[in-house]
Amino acid sequence: IIRAFNIDIPNYTSMDKSMLSMKLWDELCCIESIEPEQEVYCISTIEDLKKYITDKNPSKILTVKEKSKVMSFCKEVIVYCNNGYSIDMCIFTSYEEIDIQLRDIAMHGDIPSVRRAIRLFNEDIKTIEKIVPVISNRVCRELEVKKKKKVKHYYGLIRKEGKYRVSFD
Repeated sequence: IIRAFNIDIPNYTSMDKSMLSMKLWDELCCIESIEPEQEVYCISTIEDLKKYITDKNPSKILTVKEKSKVMSFCKEVIVYCNNGYSIDMCIFTSYEEIDIQLRDIAMHGDIPSVRRAIRLFNEDIKTIEKIVPVISNRVCRELEVKKKKKVKHYYGLIRKEGKYRVSFD
């Protein structure tokens, strides 16, 4: 963060974590603006940087046990969706059970399986209110870059409508 935003803290490599965090916070309180950084941190203002530093790491919210539960739930939702949205073909007892649990795990939108399960569930005709996964700025940026790489340009036949006169000699 210090290098990415050009924050002036001398000998920061020789400081311990607690001393460095205090110095960094003092410097951030004195700075009025920063250069936006969109590649790694996706931060454009000093307030965004302060919020980023004080908040928990968005990618480390779940423990291993909790993440495995979320992943197994997502797999079951994907099975439900792939089997024609039939409650009889899955472990769930009702549509509302799936809906409530998906709304609870939507905050873990950085996990690809959560995004896929929500996307497939939203395609169900019984879904009235769509679920939107919460995705961090970093993952959102990575998804945009992947989407731009997947764009294909097709060069071939171009059809133009109108009146044409063709003559053969």
